Amino acid sequence: MKTKTIILLIALVSMLSAQDYEFYNQKLTDKQNEQAIYLEKNIMATCCFGGPIYMHGKNQVTEEAKITIRRLLIEGKTTDEVLDHFRNSIDPRTKQPYGNRILASPKASETVGKVSYWMVVLFSLVGLVILGYALKKLHSSKQDSDPSDKLSAETLKKIESELSDLD
Repeated sequence: MKTKTIILLIALVSMLSAQDYEFYNQKLTDKQNEQAIYLEKNIMATCCFGGPIYMHGKNQVTEEAKITIRRLLIEGKTTDEVLDHFRNSIDPRTKQPYGNRILASPKASETVGKVSYWMVVLFSLVGLVILGYALKKLHSSKQDSDPSDKLSAETLKKIESELSDLD
């Protein structure tokens, strides 16, 4: 009996959250809907941090986050304000704010974001320099492998005379 009651309660809660989602989703303008999708792609699902809300499976935590995003956008909050809302939300497990770990990618305007983006450029340039150096070494070793440059004129004459004797 308890199991049936719990299942019924869960079904009721999920139906109510689905109605809330549709209620807020209908009130969004096209621009706000685009912002909501952008935010869903840039906020991690806090149930397991296994991916952004947008691509995560449906569960109570992700559905509540989608509703919160839409509610905040309807209230007139900007994208940055919504992101800050989620960053300042308290993690029930650690009792600390989520901070930047709730973001799917770091904000480019912050130091961590700038460093992470510029490190990609720096490592790419270093990789290209190493590749260029390796190709230059490979090319120079091919040129050095010509045996006629290493042999003296006398040795070449001796080899030619021995080859002509064999003919």
